Amino acid sequence: MAILSIFGGSKVGQGPWRPGKSFRSIAIFGGAEIDFHQAQLEEGGTNVTVLSILGGHKISVPPEMPVSISGFSLLGGREIKRPHAKEAPPNAPVLHLKAISILGGVEITEEAIS
Repeated sequence: MAILSIFGGSKVGQGPWRPGKSFRSIAIFGGAEIDFHQAQLEEGGTNVTVLSILGGHKISVPPEMPVSISGFSLLGGREIKRPHAKEAPPNAPVLHLKAISILGGVEITEEAIS
């Protein structure tokens, strides 16, 4: 599954959904909001790649969802706001996030996107 936001915005995950084994999102001069609160991850986890070029991503995850983060920022940034993160149950599917931002940003939060 993939989404592309150019000079505009996209919202994904408003209600139950299945992102599959891999999910990609590109935001160029735009923004994307991805909500994993009701996502049904695949067994073994889901790989998410986000690319922000002069744009941004807001990624919302529930406190009990384990997240691994990698990537890089060039004149951009990543911000993680998970003050209520909980320890995941054993064998819980992991959200593997690769965040690349160039003059853009990526924010990971626990707030549900409305």
